[in-house]
Amino acid sequence: MKSAKIFLVEGERKLTPMTETSYVKEDDLQALVANYPDLIPGDQIDSEDPRRWILVAREVGVPSIEDGSGRWSLDHLFLDQDGTPTFIECKHATDTRGRREVVAQMLDYAANGISYWQMDNLRQAAAETAQRNGKSLNEEILTLINSEDPMLVDQYWKKVESNLGAGAVRLIFVADTIPLELRRLVEFLNEKLSDIEVLAVEVKQFLGEGQKAIVPRVLGITETTREGKRPPSLKPTNRDEFLRKCKPEVSQFFTHVLEIADQRGHTIYWGVKGFSIRIYLPETDNFASVAYGFPPNSFQVYFAQLPIPNEEVLALRKEMLGFRIFQEAPKTLTAELDINNLKQAEEAYELMLQRVEGIAKR
Repeated sequence: MKSAKIFLVEGERKLTPMTETSYVKEDDLQALVANYPDLIPGDQIDSEDPRRWILVAREVGVPSIEDGSGRWSLDHLFLDQDGTPTFIECKHATDTRGRREVVAQMLDYAANGISYWQMDNLRQAAAETAQRNGKSLNEEILTLINSEDPMLVDQYWKKVESNLGAGAVRLIFVADTIPLELRRLVEFLNEKLSDIEVLAVEVKQFLGEGQKAIVPRVLGITETTREGKRPPSLKPTNRDEFLRKCKPEVSQFFTHVLEIADQRGHTIYWGVKGFSIRIYLPETDNFASVAYGFPPNSFQVYFAQLPIPNEEVLALRKEMLGFRIFQEAPKTLTAELDINNLKQAEEAYELMLQRVEGIAKR
């Protein structure tokens, strides 16, 4: 079989022919996918909302019993912006195993990973991967979901857990050449499995005159299956939608909070379910989130981003707890609002704003 070619355009007159060339070894392809996740072309998977990726880990152990060690090893586990666990297996074109065996292996990984993976272990693996790459996992996740709201990080991991528990995962076979038999199996599975998306990605390598080009292509997806499996996106809510979800008396309280933010020039950030109030602090040249609202009646004050000594944070927390409406957590105080505690909530929030605005003036 003749090797395919592409042509690199240099200037106006020169075309450099580049010939399709197999990878020397399978690990070369695995390393490329780990280092350059966009080789899994998210725009080809979902053109309206291109998939973006974060790598949990390479060589992820897959147990076959609860609390067991890894019986198998998955080449890569990625997550997309909707928290969909994405299993990736890389195969060299010279792999002589039957196509059915390759598919059966992936189904084993999915069935057992869904059943036996622990979220704490996956989260720790992702943190270690980010650290090895000199990055912060939380910052990577916020970039992935296009948010600056740190409260959404835990929400994202809950979505991952929910998807895993429901078996809503994605399986991707990656190779320099996808054989026709494997492509047919992938198309069949993708059409018949309602919760699981099954795809194949060819990542072809072209070499010529000391240059290299990598060309990825998604196979096994049709517009019908694409529409049927598009996950709900994490779109932000808005003021009207948020207030409609609140109890009438609580809606009045949150309206008051939002009006104060508008009047004082605070920033209102809308997340998927609720909002956060942010105040600019010249000392750090950054914004600090100080309060959150979630329907139907949850109100939180937040301390973790305040640039003050720990003893000042503890003193402020003590003042807020004096209103006797908050439940404690390490970084927040949370009040479940009702008609009996709205007055205390207003007074507590005004006190919080006074203290934070005082910090901003230092």
